[in-house]
Amino acid sequence: MHELYQGVSNPVQYPVHPTQEDWEALLQRLQGWLTARPKSITARIALASAYIGYAGDARGDGSANTVSESGWKLFGERTAEAKRILEETSALPTKCPEWYVVMQEVAQNEGWSEAKKRALFDQATQFEPGYYYYARVLASNLLPKRGPETGATEKFAQEISDRVGGDQGDILYFQIASANSVMCACEDDPHLSLARIERGFEASEKQYGVSMLNLNRIAFLTARTRPDDEVFADKALTRIGEQWDEETWTIEKDFELAKNFAAFMGKRLALEAAADANMKTPEGLHYKAAFEKPYKQLVQQCVRPGDSGGGKFKALTNVGATGTIEDVRVEGNSPAAMCLFEKLHALQQEKATPFPPPPQAPYWVKLELDWGEFAPIAAQ
Repeated sequence: MHELYQGVSNPVQYPVHPTQEDWEALLQRLQGWLTARPKSITARIALASAYIGYAGDARGDGSANTVSESGWKLFGERTAEAKRILEETSALPTKCPEWYVVMQEVAQNEGWSEAKKRALFDQATQFEPGYYYYARVLASNLLPKRGPETGATEKFAQEISDRVGGDQGDILYFQIASANSVMCACEDDPHLSLARIERGFEASEKQYGVSMLNLNRIAFLTARTRPDDEVFADKALTRIGEQWDEETWTIEKDFELAKNFAAFMGKRLALEAAADANMKTPEGLHYKAAFEKPYKQLVQQCVRPGDSGGGKFKALTNVGATGTIEDVRVEGNSPAAMCLFEKLHALQQEKATPFPPPPQAPYWVKLELDWGEFAPIAAQ
């Protein structure tokens, strides 16, 4: 229903920017609908929503000090008209949850107190608890760029989601986070729990089925706004394929960059997880001790006097059944790191067996070393 209102109350489709003529034509059409159906609550809310959009057009997207005096005047007048329509609408016997969403926008435009905004939100959720757009609007209005204290959005999202509880609470948390107005890969994005966002996405998909929009939003959240789980991002982006959402990513290049980076990092983290699992077994710990000795000898050959190599680094090696090198990953682009990679790659090409046979094959081993440990020996 919310998407229906978005469709009928906007003059053009995103990302096209409307002209004054577009706005006037839209308002004329909506007023004609209301004239023909004076008791239609849908026509009234659509018209009020259009005036909110029209007010935003007068204000523009810049900071407050970039808005002209006449821009503020039109912003106030158009917001007042939206409020007038909504107040008249409240007298109708038929009710609609979207009424509260548009009134929340009026509250933000008119600068209502936080207490009044919260009272309106509470009234809305009492009317229709499952309409998560109420929480999205309030969470957006609580961002620091809109005035409230830092952390207000995070506190509200947790509070309201905990109040609902269970899977539905997690779904609400995901829906709050996935709103473009809440998390947009911007400087003041709230620090919401990525783990709970992911749980909410999975619960939503389990209960309501696959949504390409939700897939795009969770991919955007995990790859762009909170790049803390590249494995999850890679899985979501792989499922999306070429069905990227323009309103989420804006340009296809950003989508492709996120997709490629997540694929690279996702695979790497999956390999690290496999190596970590190997090291949790007694035979894995025993093998690591035998593996480290020849590996460190190779590292030593690449460190020169006075060269720290770039500090700490991680290395992943896939060992074959006879001790061959099947694959190798070395962090960093320092001369020492490149030297080590070249030595390991050469041994791989030669099918040499520099390491002892592993417990099973293929077998991933992860080492976390410090170039600095080898520099004093090189200096000697």
